[in-house]
Amino acid sequence: MDAEAASSRSLATPLRGAIRLCRQAWHHTARAALDIALPTLCVACREPVAGEGLCPACWSSLSFIAEPFCPRLGIPFVYDPGPGLLSMQAIADPPAYQRARAAVRYDEIARTLVHALKYHDRTDLAPSMGRWMARAGRELLEDADLLVPVPILLLHVIEAVVQAYIFGMLALVYIASGMQAHEQTHGEGG
Repeated sequence: MDAEAASSRSLATPLRGAIRLCRQAWHHTARAALDIALPTLCVACREPVAGEGLCPACWSSLSFIAEPFCPRLGIPFVYDPGPGLLSMQAIADPPAYQRARAAVRYDEIARTLVHALKYHDRTDLAPSMGRWMARAGRELLEDADLLVPVPILLLHVIEAVVQAYIFGMLALVYIASGMQAHEQTHGEGG
């Protein structure tokens, strides 16, 4: 029995190696076929790219925000006005929050990236975008006690409930005004 077990073990090791090699070869072949049939496209302009994410032209047009910027709104200044000075927007219309940061200017390419992640299931963008946001908001994150993700679906559900409530209230207003008009033309018992 020991001889049989030993011989089956000695056959199993090369067999496992051969199976692993076949799997790797299949994986590489399938990946190459997919790359030919469905090339990876730039998220913003839909041109073919080597790798994932953005093509060089779209990448170079992303406007990363760096100092100097408004300490309240996080919008970039053209020049450094000195420490602690707020932007005209922050002074004219102070926000309800103390500090905000953004990784990039919200232009067409940034918008496309955000929408791809949020609405088009491009979760492959999350690691890069997360690193950008962590770098941009480092000082805010250092002071944070807690980070709370807000699921997009939850926001849509809340929005739908509020909208349904508003529509219901509007319907009641029109029903009440219709009843009032009916009573005025037909009397109380009409």
